[in-house]
Amino acid sequence: MADIYERLVFDAPHQNAREILFSALNSYLGAVARIIPSGRAWIGGQFITRTPDVPSGLDVVLIPDDWGSLKRMTGRVRDALYGLLTLRGVIVGQPAMYLDQVQPVGGLLDGFLCFPGDEETWANTWSYEGRRGFPEVVW
Repeated sequence: MADIYERLVFDAPHQNAREILFSALNSYLGAVARIIPSGRAWIGGQFITRTPDVPSGLDVVLIPDDWGSLKRMTGRVRDALYGLLTLRGVIVGQPAMYLDQVQPVGGLLDGFLCFPGDEETWANTWSYEGRRGFPEVVW
């Protein structure tokens, strides 16, 4: 995380906006680590680009080390995990409403879960078919 901060916040344009996104990322990964015992997170989105534009968000794909531990989750732990993932096309019961998208951390980031065997697909997406790199955080 120190390397990510140095390269994508401290030494990058729009430092104030990046500070907010980095704080969201740090909090998000802390919450993830309390639910998923170990794994990796790949970081993508506008946050990892160095353009003149102000970054408005970041993307995180979670790659758990033990998929079985996620499948065994029940109740509040499972609900907490779902609360950390971006959901699309959500229907809420009471009051009845439809939401196009629900995002964790107040909408500052999108969180995705990589199913076993889909790592190559995510890596190709995150690297724009090998044209750029992306940070990885391990916990």
